[in-house]
Amino acid sequence: MDDFLAGLAGRWHVSLGKQQLIDAPGDKDVWHFIGSVSGRGEKQLSLVGVPTEQGDIMGFSCLVDADRPKAGAFLKDCANTGIPNWDNERAVAWLSTAKQQVDAAYSKAHRPVVSALFVSEKAHALLSRFGHTSDSTGTYELSVTGGGIAENS
Repeated sequence: MDDFLAGLAGRWHVSLGKQQLIDAPGDKDVWHFIGSVSGRGEKQLSLVGVPTEQGDIMGFSCLVDADRPKAGAFLKDCANTGIPNWDNERAVAWLSTAKQQVDAAYSKAHRPVVSALFVSEKAHALLSRFGHTSDSTGTYELSVTGGGIAENS
């Protein structure tokens, strides 16, 4: 596990599970790990990662209930990644705008909404908000992939 994700998990009290080989579309297996914080009987905050067999991170997602206190702070912390050449300042500014746009679109339709793509060097991020049609709050997912995200030292 890279230092960034380990630090993020520690700051938000998320116990990350061990890497597991799981089935993926196309009859392929991929390495995967997940950790979450639960409350009210359901997951409220999660970290999901896709590492190589050697432990280098290829992509990760931060998921949080939109109505959870400090949801925005968690997403911001996720946007401050340890990706080589990632522009943290631009990423955080993008996240603020993307969150406003996603929130406005979600509040109108209560259907899944995806932001515009953020690109920094060879990595990119997307913010989505989704939930059941009866769920007025939904869940945010910030997905970050590419760019040799992080490497174990």
